[in-house]
Amino acid sequence: MSSNHIFFLQEVINDLIKTDGSIEPALFKLNYFARLIKNQELLDYTDAEINGYKGKEPPGYRKAIATLTVTLQSGAYSQIKEVPISMLEEPFNTHFLYQGVYEGIKVIESMGLKSHKNDSPLIRVDLPLEMIPYIQPAALKLYRSNISIQVVGAMITANANIIIQIPSTVKSKLLAFCMELADHFGYDIEIKSFNEKQTVNNHFVTNYIKNEITNNGDGNVNNTGNDSNLEATIAVKAPD
Repeated sequence: MSSNHIFFLQEVINDLIKTDGSIEPALFKLNYFARLIKNQELLDYTDAEINGYKGKEPPGYRKAIATLTVTLQSGAYSQIKEVPISMLEEPFNTHFLYQGVYEGIKVIESMGLKSHKNDSPLIRVDLPLEMIPYIQPAALKLYRSNISIQVVGAMITANANIIIQIPSTVKSKLLAFCMELADHFGYDIEIKSFNEKQTVNNHFVTNYIKNEITNNGDGNVNNTGNDSNLEATIAVKAPD
């Protein structure tokens, strides 16, 4: 970036159209732009994509349809069964519908390279033992037996293809955003001139981020795959 406070939008676009490069440089440049124009919405979004959605709800494109699988123990025998999430009590029947991906973009890009090595891999997240009492009633209702059955373990799985898709989705959304910026303010944005109408100009930026980036996205990535699982450290957030 130049010290004369001109933001060169084409540099960001060049980063985004590279097919073999990380998205992180473009995010850092847009994060810098957000600080120059004092736009909190763009700053929060780029911060979250760089550092991860810690304590935040991720956008729809970072969510995949989840499947709940339990380990049932009956005497000396155990078996693994699926429990429909819809059978859980509130708030778990809605909370576990989707598995969010909370990591920063650099970690996701690295995970995506690993997932390419597996055939239809799954993200697997083991649920803490304290969640079992909330899952047990649904499992017992579904799998009846004359012998006592106990849920001794549970996990959420989701299609790991979302890990590969997230960077492409972010690239696509940011490229569209940059082209909209270019149409409105040109490819070389003079910060002083932009900030002379900061309220109006930031209103455009904020609305675009809210309506076209963070509020859009398809979280319905289906859970299909075999036993090749991507052991992920993706967080499982407890319901409020």
